[in-house]
Amino acid sequence: MGEIRKLSFAYAGLLTLLGLTVGSSFVDLGGFNSAINLAIAAAKTAVIALSFMHLTSKGLPRLVVAAVGLWLVILFGLTLVGQ
Repeated sequence: MGEIRKLSFAYAGLLTLLGLTVGSSFVDLGGFNSAINLAIAAAKTAVIALSFMHLTSKGLPRLVVAAVGLWLVILFGLTLVGQ
């Protein structure tokens, strides 16, 4: 029963964040709309990663995420150096 409760909270959180995204599209905040939408997208990513990818457990999933993050930083760094 605990898994269903966890997934229900994740679903409710994602629906809430979806509502915030839709609501922010109707409010004119100038340049802050993009920043707010990116922050909401990051929160959605965190909810999905923690609940569906089981990143709260220890071990290999955390190591894989750390390796992917490091690789992404390297690729972004090499891209910016070429500019």
